[in-house]
Amino acid sequence: MGGNSKSLKIYVQLIRLPLFQGSAVIFEPSSHRTLLSLIMETLRRLIPCFLLLMMVSNACWVCGQQPPARTDLFISGVYPHLTTYGIYSQNGAHLKTGHNECGIGAIVPWAGKLWMVNYAPHMPRGSEHKLFSIDPDLTKPLNVHPESVGGTPAGRMIHEESQQLLIGHHLIDAKGNVRTISPTEMPMRVTAITRHLNDPENMVHYIDMEGAIWEANVHSLEVNRLFKKPVPGWHGKGGYTSQGRLVISNNGELHVGSYKDVLVGGEAKTEEERGVLAEWDGETWKIVERRQYTEVTGPNGITGGSDGDDPIWTMGWDRRTVRLKVLEDGKWHTYLLPKAAYCNDASHGWYTEWPRIREFTDGRWMMDMHGMFFDFPKTFSVKQSKGIRPIGSHLRYVPDFCAWNDQLVLATDETSVQGNPLAGQPQSNLWFGDYQDLKTWGPASAYGGPWIDDEVKANEWSDPFLVDGFQSRTLYLAVGRLKSKPVVTLRATDQQEITSMPEELSALPTVTVRRGNWTRPAPGYAFQVDQPVTVYLAVDHRGDPPMSPDWQLTQMEVRWGNGHHDRVYMRSFPAGKISIPANETEHTPGSFGMPHTAFVDGNAAVKMIRGEGATLNKSKASQQSKNIAVPEDASVQVTMQIDPNGTNEWIDFRQVSVAGENSVVEMLPEEMDAVWVRFKTDHDCVATAFLHQTSAYPNQQRHDELFASLANVDDSQATNALVYPAKRSRDLRLLTDDGKAFEFTKSDFQFVSDEFDSGLAEKLQVEPEFTVDEASVIIRYQGKRYRLPKGDAIYDKPFESGWPRALREVESERTIANIHGTFYEVPLVINGAPPAWNLIRPVSSHGKRISDYCSWNGLLVLAGVKQDAAASEHVFRDSASGMGLWFGGVDDLWKFGKPVGRGGLWKDSVVRAGKPSDAYLMRGYDKKVVTLSHTHSNPVAMTLEVDLDGEGRWIPIKKLIVPADSTIRHEFPLGFSACWARVVSDSDTTATALFDYQ
Repeated sequence: MGGNSKSLKIYVQLIRLPLFQGSAVIFEPSSHRTLLSLIMETLRRLIPCFLLLMMVSNACWVCGQQPPARTDLFISGVYPHLTTYGIYSQNGAHLKTGHNECGIGAIVPWAGKLWMVNYAPHMPRGSEHKLFSIDPDLTKPLNVHPESVGGTPAGRMIHEESQQLLIGHHLIDAKGNVRTISPTEMPMRVTAITRHLNDPENMVHYIDMEGAIWEANVHSLEVNRLFKKPVPGWHGKGGYTSQGRLVISNNGELHVGSYKDVLVGGEAKTEEERGVLAEWDGETWKIVERRQYTEVTGPNGITGGSDGDDPIWTMGWDRRTVRLKVLEDGKWHTYLLPKAAYCNDASHGWYTEWPRIREFTDGRWMMDMHGMFFDFPKTFSVKQSKGIRPIGSHLRYVPDFCAWNDQLVLATDETSVQGNPLAGQPQSNLWFGDYQDLKTWGPASAYGGPWIDDEVKANEWSDPFLVDGFQSRTLYLAVGRLKSKPVVTLRATDQQEITSMPEELSALPTVTVRRGNWTRPAPGYAFQVDQPVTVYLAVDHRGDPPMSPDWQLTQMEVRWGNGHHDRVYMRSFPAGKISIPANETEHTPGSFGMPHTAFVDGNAAVKMIRGEGATLNKSKASQQSKNIAVPEDASVQVTMQIDPNGTNEWIDFRQVSVAGENSVVEMLPEEMDAVWVRFKTDHDCVATAFLHQTSAYPNQQRHDELFASLANVDDSQATNALVYPAKRSRDLRLLTDDGKAFEFTKSDFQFVSDEFDSGLAEKLQVEPEFTVDEASVIIRYQGKRYRLPKGDAIYDKPFESGWPRALREVESERTIANIHGTFYEVPLVINGAPPAWNLIRPVSSHGKRISDYCSWNGLLVLAGVKQDAAASEHVFRDSASGMGLWFGGVDDLWKFGKPVGRGGLWKDSVVRAGKPSDAYLMRGYDKKVVTLSHTHSNPVAMTLEVDLDGEGRWIPIKKLIVPADSTIRHEFPLGFSACWARVVSDSDTTATALFDYQ
């Protein structure tokens, strides 16, 4: 703690006086003035004025005091004064390590109030995060409970026999009295709490994110650790008991500890093995599935389980789909659902914080996973599986939700500062609204299928895949690999097979050295090249070896051995000697990481240097056949069945012959009345069955009034600013292009002049993540060019104030891009690395002059307000300076209107025969037209191809013969969907290929 230590000691003695007894050291704003007035009245006649002022200053500091916030504001479902933070005792500043996140992990109505906890990223022994309660009168401040111990809590359960709410380390009785299990006695990150298998009346199970299982007596609070880590996986999530077993899940495969305590299973053996779903019958542990799973629950929901034979539901995902399993009569059954977004997919599981299946009104349940809300039937079972239907997609990061006070309440993980330098401190808030509001956000559109380049057995049915509730369905069927597997190579010269790597690396030669003695630092080495090259360096992630800033971290990842992975860096070199650094990081005592592996990209001759010990490994063309066990005529019969009523009664719907290179792309009829579909083949083969399922955009008509105060793109008089959620206070800091600075205050939502901070200006400087040519917007990612549609031509160049912000994290570990008049969601894979541009989805097109945006106090902030805009619920302006900002919710972005744009692949461009164009974004747009022309003297055949999943799996869909001196127009069927499109010409020519999305 800082401040004047002498006056602080005097203050501490004062609060020990009878006058102040019972007061907590940390006070909420509502109590600040009372406390200070008591201090001042007591001391007014006892000490000199200067000492009084000194003591009051320190008292304010200790209390974490800022001026009381306005409680009358309600903006787009958010009460700003209910914002939670990671730090509470440092006068609003973020000055303590280990508190870089504060998502709201659990919310539960109880004892007449709404209770919640927020969490730190990794604090099993507690933190400054708090236990809160909210009064039904939402204009009152948050109640911060002095029993708070913080940590990383998201587990919650209502123990019916004792009538207690268990939330994190806290137990709350029916009158709202709080007791706490000390994290020193039970050090863990509480991810789930369940009924006890043997003594449910008195005991519960606590599930730890590290994998430990504890039990606790809900009366005496005595605790006991049952298991340190019984099953593999490294990011614990759900837990529930029923049918005489405890079922737990985790969704991470980042190895951060030892497997020596694991009782069943071990390290991942394949790329598919991530996370775990496991069960314990009181005696034996069993792995149900080695996949990433999160929620585990059942019809008794938040009560933590059943002492009988009720079903258990659990959901997770794999690289293809969302996975939903049900345990019924002792047997597990699997169902598959499409993904609306890919923000959850990272193997470490960090970006999937507690999606839930939960009852939120009397008898009405909802499921949230991969950016989509679904209706969920309480009766869900194998024979009654109908009722899961998409509600709509969302951008908000939702760890929990419930109904309270006649409203739907969503918890949020809003602003993290982990790998996010554009926010000063973590903060999160709640959203209050109505179930129907969810239908006004994103469209019910999602993607997935039971097979993607999978080896399937003849006459074995796939798992059922959800199609109910979607309006349009594009089906892709293919036999044979659409994307080649990486060539098998070794991580070091002498050992460790690489199990997966990006396709662009698999074709490159590598330079390696022998593994060497793992108890000593891994050696560096050198080699020579005769031309400039780009070197990609695979770096063992264990211990996070530091790299020179000359090496740029990419989003790529290399996996090898028994579940290990590397981060991939890149660096350009001129011709000459290239030195690869040693790996001197000791990741565990006495153990050093692998030597780095160099992938050399370029046309240079690579030569080894005598004495360096390096080995050149030439790239090998993949010898793997595209098909496995396909008959000589290369034809496979694919049968598709539907379950019309969710009763597990299947009927044939289609039988399609798929021959080798000839994939099948079909728009399924809208009148197809089905809940689930499934597929089988008549031969062993590698097969793909994938669906794009879309629905009408809910905001076909723009909400112009909502955004009327934002300047249009051609309004050069907009109040441009760069915005930053402050680290030194709860306020929002602003810098203008003309050198002015402001703070927008949390207390009263007003602009206050501030000193210009050149350091902050450097931090907020905007460098565009894209370029523009005559055809389209261009994004460069992983060595490839991706093209996006254009909006107004004004966006081709920076505004007078500079380039507008193109990319920013506005929900924790969720990035939003604002490019050429359209907002996009871009999934994050590794903190601090570039986002996965290949998995982008458009949100809306706005046509506004938005210079910057961020999240702050639970709100989305947009800079770029008209100079003459009137103040309103969403717009706050300062009449003296003219400065203004727009405030709303992140899912208000959908209300700008559906994504539109124009652009393409070629604009009078030189085209080579057989060489595909760049990829052009198609996903998320409904009315799509392409026009093609060329300068060749003869007709040219141009083939339209689409990437069905964003991972480079291209399928031809249409061959168009374009006559000489003509332009042809192809209109895609309404509802047709793919991730990316490209064109291949059969002739060298100069061509134009432009898409118009309306």
